[in-house]
Amino acid sequence: MAAQLGPPRGGSARSGDPVICRLMVRTVLLSVVRAWASGEDGGRRPLTGDVHLDRVAAAVADDPGREWTVDRLASAGAMSRTVLTERFRAAFGRTPAGYVAEVRMRRAKELLEEGRTVSEAARALGYSSDDGFSRAFRRHAGVVPSLWRTTRSAA
Repeated sequence: MAAQLGPPRGGSARSGDPVICRLMVRTVLLSVVRAWASGEDGGRRPLTGDVHLDRVAAAVADDPGREWTVDRLASAGAMSRTVLTERFRAAFGRTPAGYVAEVRMRRAKELLEEGRTVSEAARALGYSSDDGFSRAFRRHAGVVPSLWRTTRSAA
């Protein structure tokens, strides 16, 4: 690697440069392998103890507005659709789609509490219409988002 990088700009290579580069590369690679082996995912606390399901849950939490198909969720967890669905039911007591909807509605409440409009929350969470978002929110919270926000701000 040091040979590919060449000598430093404005000077000649020193005798220790290749050694330093090799040690730096080794250190970085060891850190990556250790993090991967320990299942670290940026400081998130595992939800299930299943590394694959936790990766799926983290992906949904990071981007709840994405169009999450079962194929995409299974890919995020490096498992088949069938295995994903079985493990999800066992760990979360619901289907993957139900879990995505729950995460979206939690995020919707956060956005509304932050003062976002219903339209802004709908778009941020991947809904193509306010009506579709309002129906999903009402199924989850029992009231439409605008009424939920009004009652929360009055409390």
